Amino acid sequence: MAHQLRAVELGFLDEAPLRFEYTSPDLPATVAELFAVITSDPSGWSWFPGLEAGGYEGDGPHRVGSRRWVRMGDTTYRETILAWDEPTRWAYRVDETSDEVFDALLEDWVIEPTDGGSRLRWTFAFAPRAELADVLAGSHEFIGQTFASAMSGLSDKILGD
Repeated sequence: MAHQLRAVELGFLDEAPLRFEYTSPDLPATVAELFAVITSDPSGWSWFPGLEAGGYEGDGPHRVGSRRWVRMGDTTYRETILAWDEPTRWAYRVDETSDEVFDALLEDWVIEPTDGGSRLRWTFAFAPRAELADVLAGSHEFIGQTFASAMSGLSDKILGD
């Protein structure tokens, strides 16, 4: 990995220079079922657009402090799990990446029950590299479209299993 990111903790959600939050429509799964899918080995994340490969490091069970990696196109990310509050919350920070876009990045996934199953709130909190701040500040819609596609794929996966 070429680029080391700042090692942020959960408090970064409140301190991040940029923070995008998205909420899924109701998903046809219980909170526990949804948690199991999103925390599963990322090599099975066929529902998340662009994710080509990934995995947890070491044997499970995986919890806070576990590390995983994912590859999206030409970019690889190595991450550390910061929250594993089964079945409602999962969060991780990116520690290293092959792309020099961010100085810090944290993703927070929170699941809430609904009458129709459950709903997922995804927070993408980040500090862009200074020279990319203006470009990334305008990326809310693009990242939102990625999330919407992921939620559609996730719903299809849940209904297909």
